[in-house]
Amino acid sequence: MTGDSKVPHSAEDPKSLISEAFAMGDEFPGPAEDMLLSWMLSLDMETDARSAAARLLTRYDAVAAQTANPHIARLADLLRQTAAAESSRAGGRGRVAARRAAARGPAS
Repeated sequence: MTGDSKVPHSAEDPKSLISEAFAMGDEFPGPAEDMLLSWMLSLDMETDARSAAARLLTRYDAVAAQTANPHIARLADLLRQTAAAESSRAGGRGRVAARRAAARGPAS
């Protein structure tokens, strides 16, 4: 894929961060952890990261298996871990509540 290619946006990858990383293949410089964090922060408040990660894996798992780039392999592994993570009542609502509070501004 060339630099001028357009990677489509989707609900599970709103800024195409994961798509672009996998499109880079052996050229992806990493670190995978930074990419995963940026991706998670780009998700809409209502988007479940576990479901989004699972959908992305169905799309890119084969690509990860075909590259020798350890950063791509690590990114795929982090997506697998995210997809398999257990639901946390505080975790999911905590992220949404924090974003809503930030949007409202400082408390009076």
